[in-house]
Amino acid sequence: MSILFPKVNKMPEWNFRPRFYDPEKEKRRERLQRLQSERAGSDPQTSLDNADGEHHTTLHRGSFREARDEKFPRKNTAQNTSRIAFWIALLVMLLFCFYYLF
Repeated sequence: MSILFPKVNKMPEWNFRPRFYDPEKEKRRERLQRLQSERAGSDPQTSLDNADGEHHTTLHRGSFREARDEKFPRKNTAQNTSRIAFWIALLVMLLFCFYYLF
């Protein structure tokens, strides 16, 4: 019967949490920072506001890439060097084989 009705695997479940911009959350966080700085006695201007009082988001170009690099650091250069040496050795061996075969 397995020939007529093959087993079909289920699709894997995705654990995806979308990232989105929530202006209300940004305003709450900004207000909380301002209140905490006033309570501490420091300057009420937060790092999110410029001198004109305009709001700037904390997102910037490359911020997702920076977060990814912090979470998953890149492989060290020793692995890259050994990988390059492997491919060069393989290429030399193939050239050697083709030279003596033809």
